[in-house]
Amino acid sequence: MSEQAPSARSRGRGVTTGVIGGFVSGLTGIGGGTVMVPLLTGLLRVPQHRAHATSLVVVIFAATAALVLYVGRGDVDWAMAAAVAVGGVAGGQVGARAMHHVPEVRLRALFAIFLLAVGIRLLVFG
Repeated sequence: MSEQAPSARSRGRGVTTGVIGGFVSGLTGIGGGTVMVPLLTGLLRVPQHRAHATSLVVVIFAATAALVLYVGRGDVDWAMAAAVAVGGVAGGQVGARAMHHVPEVRLRALFAIFLLAVGIRLLVFG
């Protein structure tokens, strides 16, 4: 697939989106997708499927940057991280394959329902 090189303006908007998403993710501990997908689709008008895939790439770098600080403070539960990582790798593979079979409108609706459920859970159970 041939794509045009991004303009300086779109690169600037991308960096700004990354700073906002990285800050919110680092501050709240919320996974990058929860923050980054709405920013990519809303601010940068990235299609839903591409936003999901792009956010997974971006989270690698944002999480690594935050991890350096958390490791330095001794805040990482390595046994828990290893267990969750094993499940995350398996679940990520299945989810990424399933995503391509879901129409964009339905994927957007599922993502919105997910965000709503997370918000309600945080409000009710803290």
